[in-house]
Amino acid sequence: MINKIKKLIPFQFKNFSSEELFRTYIVGVINFLFGIFLINLFQFYLLVMVPFPLRTYLSNTFQFSIGVVVAYLLTRKIVFNFESLYGTFKEFRNFFSVTLISLFAPLAVWYVINLFNTAVQQNQRDFLIVTILIHGSILPLKYVIYKVFVFKPSLDK
Repeated sequence: MINKIKKLIPFQFKNFSSEELFRTYIVGVINFLFGIFLINLFQFYLLVMVPFPLRTYLSNTFQFSIGVVVAYLLTRKIVFNFESLYGTFKEFRNFFSVTLISLFAPLAVWYVINLFNTAVQQNQRDFLIVTILIHGSILPLKYVIYKVFVFKPSLDK
């Protein structure tokens, strides 16, 4: 099965480190906890005057905007062990573009959930559970894209 996948994907699997993937999950947990703090701050405290579902969409967007900068710095330093926290503008732009998955996937899921049950986004526990499931499922995909495209020039140095 792995050999079939290797043939379909145009990059070398030997370049992938289980250690990097593990560190990706560590950074993911840090980003997630920071993001949960921010999203709860927006969803249940700062944007209480905004009606649902707009409040949920705005909370996700604001959390993403702040979180992407923190995620970039942590990914450079912890996942890929670069000496400097700061990379090039092009690298950050590419990181930002890929990280949009973290914005649009939750918005799409919340849109679908809102079609069937608006109460889920209003309950703090249910909101947390859905958010964990969304972000946990997209993390491996983001790691592969970061490794193959975003940080490849810096890794090749």
